[in-house]
Amino acid sequence: MTQENISDDWADLYNNFFRRDAHQLLAWGYEDARQKINADNEETDITGFIAEKIDNRLDDSNTPPRFDRYFLSEDKPISGEGRTGKSRRRLDLVIECSLVKPRPKYIFEAKRLCKGKATIGDYTGKEGIQRYVYGKYASQYPEAAMIGYVQSDNSDYWLNELQRKFDTDYDNSLYIRKSLIKVEVIPFLNNEWVSEHDRTTGNIILVYHILLDCCTISWFFRN
Repeated sequence: MTQENISDDWADLYNNFFRRDAHQLLAWGYEDARQKINADNEETDITGFIAEKIDNRLDDSNTPPRFDRYFLSEDKPISGEGRTGKSRRRLDLVIECSLVKPRPKYIFEAKRLCKGKATIGDYTGKEGIQRYVYGKYASQYPEAAMIGYVQSDNSDYWLNELQRKFDTDYDNSLYIRKSLIKVEVIPFLNNEWVSEHDRTTGNIILVYHILLDCCTISWFFRN
């Protein structure tokens, strides 16, 4: 089977159920960890809280049986690139599916969004979206996701910031083919958009953008 055939098969798998299930695991992790998350947490802290709760869900006998085919990796090192040991780049959250081989992975790269501390430029820059479009991350997969941990203002503010960066990408550093489109993969994650990008490797990637409120606690969590 050629790499092109693998990509086509994986695209069908993502469209049929993998995207939905990976998003559901993220949603459960965020929902269960929400009481621990606040506007002062570092990115790694929030990701760790969410990962812990995803693991708990995967071990829970009440979780639907279809999730038995999934495994979670946190802070997973990337092979290749001429890097070894601690110098290797690391992925934030990876949902791995054992249903087929080679095993596809759904990659979530997370970035804080906090005015004065973590800007939209960090989210779109070489440690954010550009990791996907320059082929460093998810190079063989048809899609991946960015998570924005909203720690100041609100999701509307950061969506406008993201759209502004897309609109002013005059040097084409983001290789945008299609700009942001509102999507609903699962109802719980209601602040989500998707964009399409060329990659320097020659193929295309869909990037899903998920904004998670990490600065306000709802009435549900306070009571």
